[in-house]
Amino acid sequence: MPSISAAVILLMFPLASLYAAEATLKSESLPEPLTLELALSLIDQLHPDLRYVEAGIQSAQSNLMQTLSNNDLNISVRADARWIEPSILSTNQKNEDHSLGFYVNKTLYDFGRSSAQVDAASQQIINKSLQYLNAQQRQHINVMKRYFDVVLADLQFYRYNEEMAVAYIQFDRMQIRAKLGQFTETDVAEKDVEYKRIRRLRSHSQNQQRVTRSLLAQALNKPNNLPSTVEKPELDVISRKLPDIEELQKKVKDNNSVLGALRAKLAAAKNNIQLAYASDNPTLTGGFEAFNYERETSSSNKWQATITLDIPLWSGDRVDAAVAKAKAKVYKIEAELAQQELAAQQQVLELWLGIETLKIKYDEVVSGMNFTELSLDKSRALYELEVTSDLGYSMVRFSEAERKVVQTNFDIALAWAQLDALSGKLLNKQVGIYKK
Repeated sequence: MPSISAAVILLMFPLASLYAAEATLKSESLPEPLTLELALSLIDQLHPDLRYVEAGIQSAQSNLMQTLSNNDLNISVRADARWIEPSILSTNQKNEDHSLGFYVNKTLYDFGRSSAQVDAASQQIINKSLQYLNAQQRQHINVMKRYFDVVLADLQFYRYNEEMAVAYIQFDRMQIRAKLGQFTETDVAEKDVEYKRIRRLRSHSQNQQRVTRSLLAQALNKPNNLPSTVEKPELDVISRKLPDIEELQKKVKDNNSVLGALRAKLAAAKNNIQLAYASDNPTLTGGFEAFNYERETSSSNKWQATITLDIPLWSGDRVDAAVAKAKAKVYKIEAELAQQELAAQQQVLELWLGIETLKIKYDEVVSGMNFTELSLDKSRALYELEVTSDLGYSMVRFSEAERKVVQTNFDIALAWAQLDALSGKLLNKQVGIYKK
């Protein structure tokens, strides 16, 4: 019997779950305002990136079904309509020699061949399903990134919009004062260049608002429904504690979906070695046949039952070649698995160190924002007293400092999401294999 229940495998991953539900892209508009939580809940399982990977599951399931059916009971009926000229020696001189046959055949035992095939096919389903989980994790992180890009594009636009307004006021005032002889034409031209530079940056940031919204809509599989209002999420990622690097690397090694998929692929390849060894094993088959004749003779049997043992005696080097080929594939997958384990460990280390660095950076940009906020308060007070008029630039500096804080917070959140995906925590409910 196979070591993995094929029935359980098929129940875990129902056939045609995607293609039966396939339809045209949804026309409903995205919620307004759109939040990060809503965006993540709207991830579409019909997204082309997920459908492409799901096709692999469908293929693996059909392969398992075919493997399970290889030794199924075969029942057939055969009807022959014949007209003959009987021999003059025959006691039955009828010209009609019609016959009807009923045949039942089944492989009773193939000495391990079908068991190895079913085990390999079952492992392939696990492999493809873990690849699908990995694709879902990537899509989850991609939606997060696209959402963050929209928020940052909005903040960037607000910053340049403020700066352009300030630059225009400064340019306009200088033009007026130049007419009074207080500034030269060179001074006015310099202000004009500065204003137009900032105007270009504002125009670019405005375009980025649309570009980032389009990318977010595509990530949600709603390319024609660009979100209008996107709320800035409040993320509590700064207080999250980093575990020991060794503990984290062990969790990744045990639970990572890519590594799990490769291990399932390796198990399937090892089963293919057993299949190659069993390719010239004996085969035990049973059969039953029943007949009805229009013209009976002394050799016309009414029925017969047979049990046949087919024992190959010589197959040349075909088995050795098949085994060598299967072993070479196992060796290649083992090397690939070792490469991926090393790459995963390095990725964990870089993310772990990156989060530490980002936390330090977060303290820096928060301090910078606090300083610019104090400067803004000072400039506002001086502006109200008509002592100085740099309030506009102080507001611009504060907007830029605030954007840096938000961006750093987002970078930390994305790094944590990648760590969660690597260690099997992100979306692990989709496949009941990972540790909770």
